Amino acid sequence: MSASGDDRRERILHEVMAHGKATVTGLSELLGVTTETIRKDLVTLEERNVISKRHGFVTLATPMPERDYSEKGESLHLAEKTAIAERAARLTPQDAAVFLDTSTTVLCLASLLALRSDLTVITNSIDVCQALARSGSKILVTGGLYHTKSNSCVGSWALRSMESVNVDVAFLGCDGFSPEGPTIRSYQEVEFKRMVARRAKRTVLLADTSKLGNTGLYTFANYADFSLMIFERELNVGERKVLPKNVALIDVVPPS
Repeated sequence: MSASGDDRRERILHEVMAHGKATVTGLSELLGVTTETIRKDLVTLEERNVISKRHGFVTLATPMPERDYSEKGESLHLAEKTAIAERAARLTPQDAAVFLDTSTTVLCLASLLALRSDLTVITNSIDVCQALARSGSKILVTGGLYHTKSNSCVGSWALRSMESVNVDVAFLGCDGFSPEGPTIRSYQEVEFKRMVARRAKRTVLLADTSKLGNTGLYTFANYADFSLMIFERELNVGERKVLPKNVALIDVVPPS
């Protein structure tokens, strides 16, 4: 029996996110439906600004930016980010006020949340705003000084815009880990992330395990500031030693 339309479109989005692109024929064979059904699903996803049709294949409408990996020649870790984002999407409450930051894993989450219309999303990320533009959810953009490298808004204006905002759950990414907490490379984002963590009832860190081998220049929060940290798999002994024993609750994507 083939999946329902909503489930099928979620699986299509999973394939595009995890592999960077997908073809109509490949999706048809994977999901056991006709190519015509896949084409109709792709029209629906394109109307929601989730995917973009190219010649012979489809990609995400808002592609993953290169800032996370280009400097060190790292891979995108698309499959890992997709798995983490899917886990986070399932943990996102109905009718919630959600903050989404500038990380690529959080951008994957934004692409999934674009299928929903019940949320109020606060963000300083231009990429996230574009990914959710036709979602039906309310989108609040902080404004502020434009930061080219992260394609986001930072600075005093962005900070002031968050001072009176009450967030149910904030999803934040990081570049690495220090003994005190998660880290980032950009000083311009440090104070803003700290403000977001203060304004959120729950703060959730999304990070693939490759980040456990890195330490960014700036620690932007303490581990105690997080309600949950989501990784794509169980941590091995060496990876677990990177984190303090009393670290926030760790959640992992269940094996498929």
